[in-house]
Amino acid sequence: MAAGGLLLNAWAERRLLQPDARYPQPPLPPAAPGVARLVCAGDSLTHGNMSAPYVPNVAARLAPHGVEVFNAGINADLAETLLARFDDVVAARPDFVSLLIGTNDINAAFGPADLARYRSRGKLRASEPPSPATFRRHLTALVHRLRAQTPAQVALISLPPLGENLGHDPNRRADEYSAIIREVARAEGVAYLPLREQLLAELRARPGQTPADFGRTTLLIRLAMLRHYLLGHSWDRIAASLGHRFLTDNLHLNGPAAAILADLVAAWVERELALRPEAVAAAAPGPIAADSAVAARRP
Repeated sequence: MAAGGLLLNAWAERRLLQPDARYPQPPLPPAAPGVARLVCAGDSLTHGNMSAPYVPNVAARLAPHGVEVFNAGINADLAETLLARFDDVVAARPDFVSLLIGTNDINAAFGPADLARYRSRGKLRASEPPSPATFRRHLTALVHRLRAQTPAQVALISLPPLGENLGHDPNRRADEYSAIIREVARAEGVAYLPLREQLLAELRARPGQTPADFGRTTLLIRLAMLRHYLLGHSWDRIAASLGHRFLTDNLHLNGPAAAILADLVAAWVERELALRPEAVAAAAPGPIAADSAVAARRP
């Protein structure tokens, strides 16, 4: 069993930490004329190989609108780590950027062993341990870089539940961090997408069965990887086996949760596209159409 765990860890380090094929690896050529560019940035929830992927659904929905979508999610990233590689996002010259980050900032602060694990993976570069204050600072810095160096519209996404026991400490922390995300979005004048609020409302209306113990999360992640990649079990089947509605291992998303997230991101971009001057002009009735509309209303 121990040997199997070591082999799984070695495989995971090699396979799961590789960027997605749609990662915005510099140098990227400019977008084609008339094509807009969305970069979805974040951690494993965006990376999509330890969780049901949502970025392909966003890409499929936005393709008819002339939007190309890149996946800048990397497993186990904190806000600090994302900031350290943010040159890649900025260099993509995005028109839109969605940011879903913070779950690992919470996980790394649960105790010394968690902190050591993230440090050993190179996910903590500063000597200061992660905290709500450092998360706020790094998240604000991410938004400032985008606003200073790109023309991108920005959306910050609140965190999904940490386990489906809504009253335990991990979810109280996720409430605190999501409040920070909302406050930063308001202070910086960027969009806020309420993923947490939608998933919590669904869980309160129709809870899952007995939620899995959060202390077993690392084990559940390893088992989920084995079941998905070696046994071919779907993310939905893995979540259902725990009695969960949305989470495969207390952290990662199944298909229904990923669909909610994809809808939030795609609908935001669609709203922003509709507000562009060329879209407003195209939607406005011309003189002939306006005269026809007036004539149609006459008795």
